[in-house]
Formats: sequence, structure tokens, C-alpha cells
Amino acid sequence: MEHDTVLWLHVTTGVVAWVTGAVALWRNLPGRHDRRALAVFHWSVLAVAITAAVLVAFRPGELWWLWLLAMLSYGLALLGYRAPRERSLRWLRLGIHGQGGACIALVTATFVVSVDGMARIAAWALPTLIGVPLLELWYRRATATQRQVAQP
Repeated sequence: MEHDTVLWLHVTTGVVAWVTGAVALWRNLPGRHDRRALAVFHWSVLAVAITAAVLVAFRPGELWWLWLLAMLSYGLALLGYRAPRERSLRWLRLGIHGQGGACIALVTATFVVSVDGMARIAAWALPTLIGVPLLELWYRRATATQRQVAQP
């Protein structure tokens, strides 16, 4: 398989992951549960990770970091997919941070490959600096919702 074909597949699966990630986040806001959206997101991130690994094989010295980010993204997506099966608050936090963390990693990778120079530093840092506090707010809102449902 040639580099351009793999790159095209990687970009296409990345777009699918971005869209399905947004849908999965929205469909799983506090009080909602949509396992199908999480499943589609999980599988799309796996496709991104596989195509990223193939891309790295073409230029390992230049793209080694992409493989690490791809594996992190997939691990977080898997955690976000599996965690809602449990109903404890600990697992709720893992699920939210897994699903949201995978989205943050996808955004980070997209930004990093899209900019050069000093902007690349911001591309590495800003998605996490903005995304993690938002995930924590989402978790707090979800726990408040879950506690209200649990009260008689």
C-alpha cells in the first residue's frame, strides 16, 4: 500500500472519528446513555490508530510521536466505551475522561500536523488545557444528575 493511499484513509477515518466523537459526547451527556454512539466512536478511533501505525512505518524517525498519540487515543476511546457498563461514580469519571480524552488526543494530533513553528507548542498544549477542565465539569454535572436520580 502506498503512502498517499494510507494518508487518505487516515484523514478520512480521522474525520469520521471527529464527527462520531462529537455525536457520542452529545448523545452521552448527563442523563443520557447511547452505547451505539460510543461503539461507533470506539471503532472509528481504532481505524485512526491502525492507519496512523501504518503511516509511521513509512517515516518512523519523523512520525514516531503519531504512533504514541494514536495508541493513547485508542486506549482512551476503549476506556470510554467500556466504562459505562459499570454504574459507580469512579467508572463514570473514567468513562467521561476516556471518551473526552480520546477526543482531545484526536484534536491535538490534527492541530499538531496542521501548524509549524511556535504554533506547534500551542497545538500540543491547548486542547488538553481547555479540554480537561471541561471534562471535569461534565463529570461534576453527571454526578449531580446521577445523585438526583438515586434520591427517592
